Amino acid sequence: MNQPNDFCSDPENNWEILAGYLEAFLDAWENDGFGPPLGEHLPEDPGSLRKMVLIELIKVDLEYRHNGEGPVLQLEDYLAEHPELGEPDGIPIELIQEEHHLRRVRSGNPVDTDEYIARFPEKAGEIRRRLPADAASEQERTGQQLSEQYQPGDHIGDFYLMSALGTGAFGSVFLARQESMQRLVALKVSNDKGTEAQTLAQLDHPNIVRVHDQVRLPVQSIRLLYMQFVAGGTLQSVVKASQTAENKNGRLVADCIANALDHSGISSIQNVSLNRGLADKSWAEVTGQLGMELAQALHYAHEQGVLHRDLKPANVLLEVNGSAKLADFNISFSSEVIGDTAAASFGGSLAYMSPEQLEVCHSDRRTQADDLDERSDVFSLGILLWELMYGKRPFPDETVTENWNQTLDDMTELRGQGVGDPPTPPANATEELLVLILRRCLEPDPENRFRTADELARELGLCLQPQVAKLIRSSETGWRKAAVTWPMPAFLFAAIVPHIFAACFNYFYNETKIIRDLTALTTDQPDQSQLLVDKFRMLVIVINLIAFSIAFGLCISYIKPIVRAIRRDGDRTGPSPAAARIRSLRLSRFVTILGITEWGIAGLAYPLALYLFAGSLDAVVPIYFIGSLVICGLLAAAYPFFLTATLTIRAYFPALLRHDCLTSQDVNRLQALSMQSAWSLYLAGGVPAVGMLILIATGEGKDSLGGLALLVLSVLGAIGFAFALCLSRTLQRDIEALHDAYRLTSRNAQKT
Repeated sequence: MNQPNDFCSDPENNWEILAGYLEAFLDAWENDGFGPPLGEHLPEDPGSLRKMVLIELIKVDLEYRHNGEGPVLQLEDYLAEHPELGEPDGIPIELIQEEHHLRRVRSGNPVDTDEYIARFPEKAGEIRRRLPADAASEQERTGQQLSEQYQPGDHIGDFYLMSALGTGAFGSVFLARQESMQRLVALKVSNDKGTEAQTLAQLDHPNIVRVHDQVRLPVQSIRLLYMQFVAGGTLQSVVKASQTAENKNGRLVADCIANALDHSGISSIQNVSLNRGLADKSWAEVTGQLGMELAQALHYAHEQGVLHRDLKPANVLLEVNGSAKLADFNISFSSEVIGDTAAASFGGSLAYMSPEQLEVCHSDRRTQADDLDERSDVFSLGILLWELMYGKRPFPDETVTENWNQTLDDMTELRGQGVGDPPTPPANATEELLVLILRRCLEPDPENRFRTADELARELGLCLQPQVAKLIRSSETGWRKAAVTWPMPAFLFAAIVPHIFAACFNYFYNETKIIRDLTALTTDQPDQSQLLVDKFRMLVIVINLIAFSIAFGLCISYIKPIVRAIRRDGDRTGPSPAAARIRSLRLSRFVTILGITEWGIAGLAYPLALYLFAGSLDAVVPIYFIGSLVICGLLAAAYPFFLTATLTIRAYFPALLRHDCLTSQDVNRLQALSMQSAWSLYLAGGVPAVGMLILIATGEGKDSLGGLALLVLSVLGAIGFAFALCLSRTLQRDIEALHDAYRLTSRNAQKT
């Protein structure tokens, strides 16, 4: 007879080749009622995965014989014929479980566990831990056997079976017409046990397949669970199509949905209209959008106390508009040990399991299914999205070995090494951000992953805004990287330097005016005039030293929590990233208020001190002082606003967002910053214009000093306004992109 090809080095084919051996053995059983020899259906090469094939063939052989198709054999009979079965540590525990289960099903009575301990004493510990969980295995296998009795064209109760959508360990799913309601549904046929329907019925989310109701048929001992029919096929078809597509974008999803509709026979459609502009998005954006929807669905399910446990592309359905819907929650097994069944050990889901879920499947590990939490689903979703993005899973070297526990050990060890580089280098900021997010999903330690699927959804939502992705990734290059590396010096430069330039200009202008006025008052006392000028210069030095020292001290104190949050590198004892982000968005307002306050105080301090020194002053001198300081102060307050706001949005905020997610508080503060930007732009453009009008109206612009001041205000004012306008537009664009990203990630949550 023709046997399948032997196992090869390509890990993607190993499961298919193993399935080929099983299929050949099943065909032989159908043609031979007494049971075909196992040896004829094993790989010839003893160095191949012969033992794994042998174990799976024995499972099939046991089931046929216990169903009356031939003389029943015991495990010892198989061991005598194939001694390799007991090497190196005794007969595999999964075969003990299989025989234990089949005996229970055939007799309808419990089977004494102590009997198996006596027969296989070397497996006593594993038998005590594993056999009590076999109730779930019985439910699963019985359900599958019952569902296989029905085929398309049959009637079951109120349902007409139109076509088979899939068969799994817990039953079969059909496209059916509910006669009483005249509607199409997805009908799941399984055994009448468990609380799957009640649990699934509680999940009401736009990205989870909706369960309508259930019907129990006690005579046949089956349950009919009818659900929303999702016509666009599964994500598996998209993954397969992406592996050979030359140009991957949203159109590929539309083509796969059109093919699914045509294949189902329900309708034929050439141009599928995808929602939210999905058809025109890049492949990284498509991955981000579908991933965001799935993460939102997971978060909702987790809030209801439900873990999925079996995330893979085949369990993601697509609506005609391109929306993703989670299906096939492993509900009825949620409190049992996953891995005790043929579905978990051979169904292919192992490739998507987290390290801790693999330990649940391991017979030598004490990790239980109840020990898993939402971070396990986050890991599985990370594998799924990596495969969607690149057409292959992130752990491509996974292989099936002869020993089941060794296979699990190898897979766990591989995950523990972390994910490697993507098959193709990121081409843009969006792809770079997506890789960063997926790497965090695939962290071996659950503590380093996203704490919730909601956090993951919000991060993936950032990939839908290329401008936001560029913001986050560019914060790691150029001047932004320098600003994040030295956040305090960068902030002090942006907040203080404009005030230094303004103070120099103000000193030059006022000293000239004061010297001229004081000379006119003290023409008969030149020594006194020079003394007053010297005192004025000393006054300028003292006031500026005090003002700038206070400014430096307050700025350092205000930014310290932000610096700690940026530099904490996993230290969770410091300020949280969320609190630091809110504080960073207030930096611009802080420096504006600080600058205006100090310049206002200086505007009063200068004329008062001069009056004390001179004894009397011309009334116009305080006016000059106050006017010049107010104008310089307002200008000096406007430019630090834009510099610090740009520093925040382009460097600090992305750095603080890198391992966190956008919140409603972030959005509120961003909107406030946007409004403050408009007012600061008015100052940058309006104050020089007002200053020029004052000089012209008072005639001060006619002399040489006034003309110079007029020239400075006009030229530098125009340049400064153009600079502020450019920064303002950039800020508005960045803030709007961040707001849109938050709105996208929050949309489904608001619907539910």
